[in-house]
Amino acid sequence: MTKLDKLLVLLGNPCECNEETAEMCLSMAEDAVLDYIGRSELPKGAESIVIKLAVIYYNRLGNEGESSRSEGGISQSFVTDIPEDIKKQLWNYPRKVGVIHNETVEE
Repeated sequence: MTKLDKLLVLLGNPCECNEETAEMCLSMAEDAVLDYIGRSELPKGAESIVIKLAVIYYNRLGNEGESSRSEGGISQSFVTDIPEDIKKQLWNYPRKVGVIHNETVEE
């Protein structure tokens, strides 16, 4: 089963979701995970984290830029960053550290 198939199942397959939109959310989630852990390739085992984040991204569609909303006595708050529980899972994949070249300039 591919990552996209797993995402579609979580979104309620067969869902009325646009497969192209789901694929885009999956790509954005993978980019966010790679950026967070500072790597260029997704480590084995991190696929489920990407799928969880893609579900959040998909459910966030249409509410971009909002952190909370109140209408008719009903309040909603939206996740605006990678949720803490997902960040904790990403701690299992430490950032790859590169060598930073530090030059001193003589006056």
